[in-house]
Amino acid sequence: MKKQTPVVKQLYRLNVEPRVVDQLTRLATRTGEAKSRLATRLFTEAVMGFKPAARAKT
Repeated sequence: MKKQTPVVKQLYRLNVEPRVVDQLTRLATRTGEAKSRLATRLFTEAVMGFKPAARAKT
């Protein structure tokens, strides 16, 4: 049986620009996915995929 990872909601309250909300609405309409699920997925992918730049030695 596959273990499910815990889901944490409302970790951050993000303020986004209206154009971002409009784009999210268009994507959700096109894909048929709920806006909140789509936003959560995109945010998670962006955070988990972030690779910080290497530190510069001084």
